[in-house]
Amino acid sequence: MRFNLDVPVEKRSLKARDAIRLELEFPPSAEAREALADWRARSAGVLASLKPGRVPGPVKLTLTYEERAGRRDLDHLIRPVVDLCVHHALIDSDHRACLREVRAGWGVGHRGLRLTIEPAARDGEIYSL
Repeated sequence: MRFNLDVPVEKRSLKARDAIRLELEFPPSAEAREALADWRARSAGVLASLKPGRVPGPVKLTLTYEERAGRRDLDHLIRPVVDLCVHHALIDSDHRACLREVRAGWGVGHRGLRLTIEPAARDGEIYSL
Protein backbone atom coordinates (compact mmCIF):
# COMPACT_ATOMS: atom_id res chain seq x y z
CA MET A 1 0.00 0.00 0.00
CA ARG A 2 1.42 3.41 -0.98
CA PHE A 3 0.60 6.74 0.57
CA ASN A 4 1.13 10.13 -0.95
CA LEU A 5 2.72 12.31 1.71
CA ASP A 6 2.75 15.48 -0.37
CA VAL A 7 1.05 18.08 1.77
CA PRO A 8 0.35 21.48 0.24
CA VAL A 9 2.28 24.11 2.16
CA GLU A 10 2.04 27.82 1.66
CA LYS A 11 5.54 29.18 1.26
CA ARG A 12 6.19 32.80 1.99
CA SER A 13 9.51 34.15 0.95
CA LEU A 14 11.29 36.67 3.13
CA LYS A 15 11.91 39.96 1.41
CA ALA A 16 15.55 40.37 0.43
CA ARG A 17 17.20 43.51 1.80
CA ASP A 18 20.39 45.41 1.05
CA ALA A 19 21.18 45.58 4.76
CA ILE A 20 19.53 44.90 8.12
CA ARG A 21 20.17 46.94 11.25
CA LEU A 22 18.72 45.71 14.54
CA GLU A 23 18.94 46.58 18.22
CA LEU A 24 18.52 43.53 20.45
CA GLU A 25 18.92 42.74 24.13
CA PHE A 26 22.41 41.98 25.35
CA PRO A 27 22.88 38.23 24.77
CA PRO A 28 24.07 35.91 27.51
CA SER A 29 27.22 33.90 27.06
CA ALA A 30 26.93 30.78 24.92
CA GLU A 31 27.74 28.80 28.07
CA ALA A 32 24.65 29.98 30.05
CA ARG A 33 22.09 27.58 28.59
CA GLU A 34 18.94 28.61 30.47
CA ALA A 35 19.53 32.32 30.03
CA LEU A 36 20.38 31.71 26.39
CA ALA A 37 17.05 29.95 25.76
CA ASP A 38 15.18 32.89 27.34
CA TRP A 39 17.13 35.40 25.23
CA ARG A 40 16.40 33.43 22.05
CA ALA A 41 12.67 33.42 22.82
CA ARG A 42 12.60 37.18 23.50
CA SER A 43 14.67 37.91 20.39
CA ALA A 44 12.38 35.70 18.30
CA GLY A 45 9.45 37.85 19.42
CA VAL A 46 11.28 41.01 18.40
CA LEU A 47 12.17 39.56 15.00
CA ALA A 48 8.61 38.35 14.44
CA SER A 49 7.23 41.82 15.11
CA LEU A 50 9.85 43.68 13.03
CA LYS A 51 9.93 41.25 10.07
CA PRO A 52 13.35 42.47 9.00
CA GLY A 53 13.66 40.28 5.88
CA ARG A 54 16.96 38.68 4.88
CA VAL A 55 20.27 39.51 3.25
CA PRO A 56 20.93 36.79 0.65
CA GLY A 57 24.31 35.47 -0.39
CA PRO A 58 27.68 36.22 1.20
CA VAL A 59 27.35 38.57 4.17
CA LYS A 60 29.34 40.33 6.85
CA LEU A 61 28.05 40.84 10.37
CA THR A 62 28.95 43.78 12.57
CA LEU A 63 28.16 43.24 16.24
CA THR A 64 28.52 46.13 18.68
CA TYR A 65 27.88 45.18 22.29
CA GLU A 66 27.02 47.60 25.07
CA GLU A 67 30.04 48.37 27.22
CA ARG A 68 29.22 46.91 30.64
CA ALA A 69 31.05 46.52 33.91
CA GLY A 70 32.30 43.05 34.65
CA ARG A 71 34.26 40.43 32.84
CA ARG A 72 32.88 39.34 29.48
CA ASP A 73 34.44 37.26 26.74
CA LEU A 74 33.55 38.60 23.32
CA ASP A 75 34.05 35.24 21.64
CA HIS A 76 31.29 33.67 23.78
CA LEU A 77 28.84 36.41 22.75
CA ILE A 78 29.22 35.99 18.98
CA ARG A 79 27.95 32.42 18.52
CA PRO A 80 24.40 32.98 19.94
CA VAL A 81 23.85 35.94 17.59
CA VAL A 82 25.05 34.03 14.52
CA ASP A 83 22.82 31.09 15.45
CA LEU A 84 19.84 33.44 15.85
CA CYS A 85 20.46 34.97 12.41
CA VAL A 86 20.59 31.55 10.75
CA HIS A 87 17.60 30.14 12.66
CA HIS A 88 15.39 33.09 11.67
CA ALA A 89 16.69 33.17 8.07
CA LEU A 90 18.23 36.64 8.31
CA ILE A 91 21.24 35.05 6.60
CA ASP A 92 21.39 31.92 4.48
CA SER A 93 23.93 29.98 6.55
CA ASP A 94 26.91 30.23 8.85
CA HIS A 95 29.03 28.29 6.37
CA ARG A 96 32.17 30.09 5.22
CA ALA A 97 30.77 30.59 1.70
CA CYS A 98 27.94 32.64 3.16
CA LEU A 99 29.22 34.17 6.39
CA ARG A 100 32.36 35.86 5.09
CA GLU A 101 33.18 38.31 7.87
CA VAL A 102 32.27 38.94 11.50
CA ARG A 103 33.33 42.09 13.30
CA ALA A 104 32.61 42.34 17.00
CA GLY A 105 33.44 44.99 19.54
CA TRP A 106 32.31 47.09 22.47
CA GLY A 107 30.53 50.42 22.08
CA VAL A 108 28.84 53.16 24.06
CA GLY A 109 25.71 55.13 23.32
CA HIS A 110 23.33 52.23 22.88
CA ARG A 111 21.82 49.47 25.00
CA GLY A 112 22.28 45.77 24.42
CA LEU A 113 23.45 44.68 21.00
CA ARG A 114 23.53 46.57 17.72
CA LEU A 115 23.55 44.09 14.82
CA THR A 116 24.24 45.05 11.20
CA ILE A 117 24.03 42.54 8.36
CA GLU A 118 25.41 43.69 5.00
CA PRO A 119 26.44 42.02 1.75
CA ALA A 120 30.08 40.93 1.80
CA ALA A 121 32.70 42.31 -0.57
CA ARG A 122 32.56 41.11 -4.16
CA ASP A 123 34.69 38.26 -5.52
CA GLY A 124 38.31 39.13 -6.00
CA GLU A 125 38.47 41.43 -2.99
CA ILE A 126 40.33 40.45 0.13
CA TYR A 127 38.22 39.20 3.02
CA SER A 128 39.28 39.65 6.59
CA LEU A 129 38.42 36.55 8.57
